[in-house]
Amino acid sequence: MKLLMGLIFLFVLVGCGDGVEVERDAYSDPDKVFDEALQAHEDGNYEEALRKHIWFYQYALDYQPSLSGVRLSYALSDWGCLATKYPDALVALEYFVDKEEDEVKDGGDVYSSFHDFESINGVLGNEERIIALFEWLDRNDERLAEKVSNLARPALIEAEKYALVGKYLDSERELDMQLMQLEVVSNFDVPGAKDGEMEDYAYETFSEEIQTMVAILAKNGRLDEIERMSRKAEEKWDDEGFKAQLELARRGVFPERIKKNSTCCSQSECVESE
Repeated sequence: MKLLMGLIFLFVLVGCGDGVEVERDAYSDPDKVFDEALQAHEDGNYEEALRKHIWFYQYALDYQPSLSGVRLSYALSDWGCLATKYPDALVALEYFVDKEEDEVKDGGDVYSSFHDFESINGVLGNEERIIALFEWLDRNDERLAEKVSNLARPALIEAEKYALVGKYLDSERELDMQLMQLEVVSNFDVPGAKDGEMEDYAYETFSEEIQTMVAILAKNGRLDEIERMSRKAEEKWDDEGFKAQLELARRGVFPERIKKNSTCCSQSECVESE
């Protein structure tokens, strides 16, 4: 029913008599469209803001793949804030989340669709839907479930589904990935970043991910893997604070997750959503 209502809404948005359209060729500069969506939201022109948010969500990556992070963080966050005051924006979000769920179940680009699905549900506060879809994948296609398990992991941990999240944790492979990512990100040159800023971010992220994996292993009694992972991680980062956090993780204590930027981009009165 929600999918049907979303289709009706989008038909009205695209085909209504006042000429409102969201077509791929309507714009070609996603940075400009995003800025204009924020400004329209700020100005109270909610229909215009929604139209440009929809275009940005659907087409921004066709023009600029590097906007993938912005698309699923800042842009969705502002769209979510818009939805709190403009019901059509909520209808549109629900339409797209249903559409992404259908894409996952139909076996399309499962990782991208699940990523979009997880991100929109995060904005809507519907973590239970993330869990439900992952459990569906676990029952129907474990190969695909493994592919998206990292995306479902935060929701599964929050729901204390430790056996399920542990089922798809390959500790050796993921440790190697985290070590490689630490090396790349800590040496990444970002224009405008302060000295040491990327290195600090890289180690903070590394610490959170390693602690999370160790805590998952602890919840599942995989003690040998804990020792191997801890030893390799401590060899890479000989830091007393990190070692203390790892000791907590060995007892099954999860780290406080690094907060994503979830404030409304354009509305100063919106509060950060958890």
